[in-house]
Amino acid sequence: MQTHSHSYTNDKQEILVRLRRMEGQLKGIQKMVEEDKYCVDVLNQLSSIIAATQKVANIVMKDHIQGCVRNALTHNDRSEEHVNELISVVEKFTKK
Repeated sequence: MQTHSHSYTNDKQEILVRLRRMEGQLKGIQKMVEEDKYCVDVLNQLSSIIAATQKVANIVMKDHIQGCVRNALTHNDRSEEHVNELISVVEKFTKK
């Protein structure tokens, strides 16, 4: 079984704070829907969640490239595999 490490240690607390804030926002949106709030208000909150998710993804992606990918390319004979993995991840986050 292949194990992977992570490179977001320095940003872990910031990531967790952002995720907890997003969790609160999602609960708020659920309540808004339960209370039949105006569509535009719900959409505005959803837009906020989308932006927050993108920010967390950017932090993890940056850390991954600066840590895991850099390490794999400089200390690993499977560099092409790691480059292909990075391309796959980037493609997932750039799909529209």
